[in-house]
Amino acid sequence: MLGIAGCALLLTACGSEAPDIEDASDGRPFAVSVTADFEERQELAGTETLRITVRNQDDRTLPDVSVVLDGLQRTIASEDNGAGRIADPRRPIWVVDAPPAGSTTAYVNTWALGPLPQGESKTFRWKLTPVVPGTHDVEWRVSGGVDSDAPVRASRGETEGTFKVRVAETPRSTTVDPDTNRVVPDED
Repeated sequence: MLGIAGCALLLTACGSEAPDIEDASDGRPFAVSVTADFEERQELAGTETLRITVRNQDDRTLPDVSVVLDGLQRTIASEDNGAGRIADPRRPIWVVDAPPAGSTTAYVNTWALGPLPQGESKTFRWKLTPVVPGTHDVEWRVSGGVDSDAPVRASRGETEGTFKVRVAETPRSTTVDPDTNRVVPDED
């Protein structure tokens, strides 16, 4: 049963107009420029920022600019856990401390920031903490829509790539600041 507040919310949503988005079903890729940045050398338990900025260079609005990240987790074999079959064999390589604001989708490895008008940019920014040492590949791919019905092509940079990241075996030394009780990294 909808209350008065529920009806008002429903009416407001129905009365709002959708942004003017071009039909992407013609198959023409959208022109974008992309810059991507992620630290190549990291330390266990140190927070890092992965940043991907997409600029719409096309004369149409991208329906839903999105990024897919593969490599933030690994799958372990059931015999590796010593307890037989497990419900979810995925284990993080990086913990996602903070995804890009407002980017959640129904897909595990896909984030979307909505329509991207002509000439504008949006930056995807993740705060990630590495929890598995070693060398890892994080693959990224930009799309004009979550369901990939809106392909993109690069006018500058690439629309997909791989970060090869080396995570050190030991975390950085830290101490607790007696004045603030905050954990701070030791000076080198």
